Amino acid sequence: MTIKNRFLISYIGGIFIASVSILMILCIAFYVTTGTVPTPKTLYQSFTKQRSLTPEEEFAYVELRNIAKSAPDQLLVEDVQNKLKQLEHQSLGLVIRKEENILYYSEELVERSLIVHFPVFDTNNIETKGTVDNAGRMYRYIKFDFYYSDHTKGSILVLKKENNLLEFLTRWGLLIIILILLVSIAGMLFLNHQIRKSIIQPIENLGQTMSSIRDGDMTMLVPTLPENTAKEVQQLTANFERMREALLGSIVEQQNLENNRKELVASISHDLKTPITSIIGYVEGLQEGVAETPEKQEKYLKTIHYKSLALNHLIEELFLYSKLDAEAVPFHFECTSLPDFLAHVIEEFQLSNRQVLIDLQVSGEVLVQIDRMHMNRAITNLIENSIKFQKATEPLTIVVEAIALDQFVQLIVKDNGQGISEDKLPYVFDHFYRGEEARTSSTGGSGLGLAIVKQIVEKHKGQVNIQSTLNKGTTVTILLEKV
Repeated sequence: MTIKNRFLISYIGGIFIASVSILMILCIAFYVTTGTVPTPKTLYQSFTKQRSLTPEEEFAYVELRNIAKSAPDQLLVEDVQNKLKQLEHQSLGLVIRKEENILYYSEELVERSLIVHFPVFDTNNIETKGTVDNAGRMYRYIKFDFYYSDHTKGSILVLKKENNLLEFLTRWGLLIIILILLVSIAGMLFLNHQIRKSIIQPIENLGQTMSSIRDGDMTMLVPTLPENTAKEVQQLTANFERMREALLGSIVEQQNLENNRKELVASISHDLKTPITSIIGYVEGLQEGVAETPEKQEKYLKTIHYKSLALNHLIEELFLYSKLDAEAVPFHFECTSLPDFLAHVIEEFQLSNRQVLIDLQVSGEVLVQIDRMHMNRAITNLIENSIKFQKATEPLTIVVEAIALDQFVQLIVKDNGQGISEDKLPYVFDHFYRGEEARTSSTGGSGLGLAIVKQIVEKHKGQVNIQSTLNKGTTVTILLEKV
């Protein structure tokens, strides 16, 4: 049940309670003005005074009144009383009184109750209608007062028994009102309890959980909700739990990033320190005259130049990797013919590396959306990686292949080089990973080449994976979407 429906029920309950309260106020006002408690009995008595007689009541009343006016003593005659019994068959009750004595009454009536509740004698017959209680049963009556021949007071009553509902209300009306009030109060308390249990309490528990998370306790779980909890509260709790899990994951990721940052700083320090130490050593050798001959001096200078180039290359690679990682490098995608692009990349590479032979294998025209400059860098890194790890005992063979699939194209760079052991394959795309235990730079690599390739491919919404067998070669596959 939604919060809206729950509050709607609460409002209905509130309106009901307010209505009962207003009714009580009206009852008090009625009592103040009339001096009587407005029970169903008093209200009905007031109503019956204005209600018309039924034909049976009117016939019996007129006949008895005529006798009482013309010959009242005949009411005491047995023949007349037999006639009265005929009138009783019309569901009427008849009573004849003389002074305080009941001379005749219908069988269903109780004499003692009639004596107690009999209406007051009225010579002028002004108040002729009303209700009378006979042994707990309500009767509507019409009365005619007269004098017998001996000047004693006499009265006749024609009574009509009221239905059971009115009788019940007359007897138990006040208790019913009190019971309704008690039920209303109990209902209000129950509704309040249900709203607190299904809405307020879960929200309070959620607030306590929020406070714990604010204080740094991310492991604080949201308490289990009762089954009848409002849908909105359930959705709020579920969304909060997902937010907590996402926040916890973000914190874990932040910790991992912090660890990676520390590792990156340590790796940068190591890789920058090695060439700088070599350069400083050779420069000091020149300053201190260790290189005495021109040939040795030239050798020292060439080494310094080589180490400086390596250091510059490392800084460039590190700068590019950092910018890619921070998404600070703009990518300009354009529709490109993949065979023409690969041919251009290989031709451009071989201009500066004439001794490297690369076999390009493409089948048909394939169009892709790429950033030509960055994809060029990625393929060049793969080719350079193959050159760095070629076998000393076997000529290097590099094959660049493009295979068109239904919606994708596979760009494959494979070689017959040293290969990579199976246990090191999962880490080759990590930054500064060279697959060497001592992390030396004897191969001339920065350890960022494959990490840069992965970032560039992912910026193209592609995938890259590597397969390699030690001493047999390596195959890198890039999967891109076709246009």
